[in-house]
Amino acid sequence: MIRYLPVLLLLLVSSPLMFLSAQAVQFHHGDWASALARADQEQKLIFLDAYTTWCGPCKLMDKQTFTDSAVGAYFNAHFINVKMNMEQGEGIGLARQFSVQAYPTLLFVDASGHVVHRVAGFHNADAFLQLGQAARDPERRLQGWDARYRDGDRQPDFLFEYAYRRYYSMDGTHHPVVMDYLATQEDWTTTKNTEFLFEFAEFVDDTIFRYLIRHRQAFEDHFGKMPVVRKIEEVLDMANFLHAPDWNATGAMLADIYPNETGQRLMALKMNYYQQSDDTPAYVRTATAYFREYAADDADALNDAAWTFYERVDDPVALKEAIRWAQKAVKLDDNYHNNDTLAALYAKTGQKAKAKKTALHAIELARAQGLDDSPTRELLEQLGP
Repeated sequence: MIRYLPVLLLLLVSSPLMFLSAQAVQFHHGDWASALARADQEQKLIFLDAYTTWCGPCKLMDKQTFTDSAVGAYFNAHFINVKMNMEQGEGIGLARQFSVQAYPTLLFVDASGHVVHRVAGFHNADAFLQLGQAARDPERRLQGWDARYRDGDRQPDFLFEYAYRRYYSMDGTHHPVVMDYLATQEDWTTTKNTEFLFEFAEFVDDTIFRYLIRHRQAFEDHFGKMPVVRKIEEVLDMANFLHAPDWNATGAMLADIYPNETGQRLMALKMNYYQQSDDTPAYVRTATAYFREYAADDADALNDAAWTFYERVDDPVALKEAIRWAQKAVKLDDNYHNNDTLAALYAKTGQKAKAKKTALHAIELARAQGLDDSPTRELLEQLGP
């Protein structure tokens, strides 16, 4: 056996890629600047896994995709692989720079820091390999499609496909392409266009969403009643507007959809809009009025509003209102998250004993349900003895 040892050692030294190919994706250790420098030196693209610690699909890719030997072989050979938490350190700035709006976002960046290809969402090993291959192909990657669009290509088939590609990049730049495609279509009622419109109905004040409302029956005939109901609810819950809201026009539209609950729906939409647009004073006024007037029995909505107040509000009167919401949420659903919110509000308002008692109960619930209770334990440590 000893006489074969030098041969084995020679193989280990001379053929490192043979063994690397059986490994998982190897991620670069170092800051973003060093990754860019390495990409320039090795003449490779950077693959950037833009993730967060709470993202389920991100964890699934860590477990199933990045550990695949074929994925490891391809990505280790052709990319500088970087994994970056978008909510910590350099990741915060990169998330802004690259308009990361969903997780995971999978970015391919050149040595100059320009994104050449991107997509969001979970990819299994086969899909991820195809993504990497597309990123290395100037004709297939998003950068090439962007160039065609900038150069004036407005062929309907191109615009149709490009709209979806920009949409799945999840950087919020797809809407002009969507409208350019629709401008080429004289008939919006074809099956292809009906499905396209349904996909891209996403802004409350957009032509597409208003068209869906006016032609709701046609969409229900195609998709079924409940998918259309869910789509309408989704758009209203997201409260995305293309322009500053015209609340009178929005109220008139809601009256057509919800004739028996127009006032409540309009106030809920305003509340969501102000929350997402970071207009805290308007959000506080609207949320307070909403829960007082409609006495919501939705534990999730109450908890969400209470937590938003905890994060953004310092006014003692408003915080007292938030505590009432959190208490009601706990009464409706005695779960970990609702108790954690209530404990945090108690702590913020100086009610140390109540904060400790509620935090300990929250931790008990979290452990019984197998949930991460670290935020509540951190709160307990901050409260001291």
